[in-house]
Amino acid sequence: MLTSFEQTIIEPARYQLETLIIGQELLGLEQTASTNSLIRERAFAGVSEGLVIVANEQTAGRGRRGRSWSAPAGSSLLLSLLLRPTWLLPSESFLLTMLASVAISEAIERETNCKVELKWPNDLLINGRKLAGILVELETAGPERLRWAVIGSGINVNWQPTQDPSINQAATSLAVECGKDVDRAALLRAILQSYDRQYLSLRSGRREALRQAWLSRLTTLGQTVEVELSSHNFSGVAESVDQHGGLQVRSSDGQLHTVYAGDVKVRPIAQA
Repeated sequence: MLTSFEQTIIEPARYQLETLIIGQELLGLEQTASTNSLIRERAFAGVSEGLVIVANEQTAGRGRRGRSWSAPAGSSLLLSLLLRPTWLLPSESFLLTMLASVAISEAIERETNCKVELKWPNDLLINGRKLAGILVELETAGPERLRWAVIGSGINVNWQPTQDPSINQAATSLAVECGKDVDRAALLRAILQSYDRQYLSLRSGRREALRQAWLSRLTTLGQTVEVELSSHNFSGVAESVDQHGGLQVRSSDGQLHTVYAGDVKVRPIAQA
């Protein structure tokens, strides 16, 4: 017997789903600790790529650097998918973050007409406030080949930030920014179809097209940022992103730093 979540979100999303890989196996759970953890288990077990798991609620969702990701039940889209891009080098894995960012952004814009922007490395923004985050986890076969990748995302859909004072007030949702509730089933279908298009395009070799689509949405470049590393902090102007996804920041002494891991915060513009 189907759960309410499967009846109202998963089955409608599956109806007329036009994909070749992503979502051909689509599972919906009323509650789980972490969709990424479930997908990882199946990846180790040899499941084919394209599997997607969606949860109505997560109790131990994760973001970058071990941070938690939580949202009230029924308010968000919490999903993870399995890819086996063995044709990518591990050094090219940031392309998968780009892929997820572009795919989700395009789907949201098609369904809502609300413009989505990106903050390096993996945040989706609307009007400068965080709407969604992406977490990519990898298994490699040495330095030359990826075995599999799990891409997890949490998207605030019909969530009201004022109802949850524990959430950073820099966060927002589609309902808040677009002025109305959004059909989660329709959005899920659009995301899976967008993922599929982008993945097939990347697999055919269109790396630069994906990179340019990602860069065109990236708002971090040209801005003064604060960089927090495990060893030290510094500030500078974000100038570019290298071929491996590293953010290149020029500090006030003229030195160019390449940041691959750490927190990067855009410094607010001083008001006159």
